Amino acid sequence: MTGFLISLVTIILMLTVMEMVAFLWERKTSQSSLGWTLVASRRMPLVPRGSGDRGYHVLKPGSEYNWEGIPVHINSRGFRTGEIEMSKPMGEVRILNIGDSVAFGWEVNEEDTYGKQLETMLNELNDGRHYEVINAGIPGWSLPDEANFFMQDGIHYHPDVIILGLTVVNDIYPANPGASASPNLFSWLRDHTYTWPFLTTQGRFVLARQVGPQAIPVLNPPQEASAYFPLDEESPVWTQLWSSIETIQKTAQEHNIPMIIVVFPTAFQLHHTPHPDLPQQILRINSQSAGIEYIDLLPIYREVCEEVGGLGCEGYENILFADVWMHPNQLGHELAARELFRSTATLLRLGTTIK
Repeated sequence: MTGFLISLVTIILMLTVMEMVAFLWERKTSQSSLGWTLVASRRMPLVPRGSGDRGYHVLKPGSEYNWEGIPVHINSRGFRTGEIEMSKPMGEVRILNIGDSVAFGWEVNEEDTYGKQLETMLNELNDGRHYEVINAGIPGWSLPDEANFFMQDGIHYHPDVIILGLTVVNDIYPANPGASASPNLFSWLRDHTYTWPFLTTQGRFVLARQVGPQAIPVLNPPQEASAYFPLDEESPVWTQLWSSIETIQKTAQEHNIPMIIVVFPTAFQLHHTPHPDLPQQILRINSQSAGIEYIDLLPIYREVCEEVGGLGCEGYENILFADVWMHPNQLGHELAARELFRSTATLLRLGTTIK
């Protein structure tokens, strides 16, 4: 019995020491250049919303984070934006910005997201109206998630304009909505311990030294275009993609709300050997047929890359992206905000009713 107790105490002490070491590692890593990639990506728990097959997830309300010196506050509705009142004050123009981690503002301050930069630009018009851009962006959201949110809850925010942000990297192939919230032993260990994430991360680094950098996909994502979208324009994936967009548009049309689609390219589409722009072409054709305002940021980003020259738009840290494949940095968000400002101002001048 004594031997068993000694063994048990020894195990508990070892686990406690490991947990303390892992906690210190995570605390240090969270403020390093890999803070968002290695810590933020697994420290934002989701909570379910909606009902039945129309369910979706939002971030845990009231959460506070800080990664790489960037504060993140989640409001009472589960979004990274100011508190939202369902009733809209007279004279206010409300824009609902729906998207994934790009709209959320991965690796940028809240005020630097394209939604908040757009809000600032609109309020600088000083035209007697107050403009509010609601950031309804959740990391990991797919188009079905976004459609479910809009139909059940987003429409009740009474938006005057809807912005739907699409990301070529992960919006095209069907996603598994809410997968990160599915309970299992490994997800529990990831969310409730420091030791498990520490061990799995260190294990991947060891494996990367043996088999190559592809062992850490978040730092070295696939290089081939087919990993992100079909290369065949007749693929049924395109029809499935547009079906979710049509669902959002139909609800918007029923309430006489104009819609803007803004497409964020992959960093690989700006390389010296770029991926094709087939997604942008298909989305442009479908948007024009549906009468939806369409913004393709690829040519705008490309102009900046050409001005910089060399490898200015390649590598882990470059002039437009905060990471190696998809999340724009402050400048990338600013370019999106400028284009959205032009489109939004045009829609409002064309007689959009301010409800």
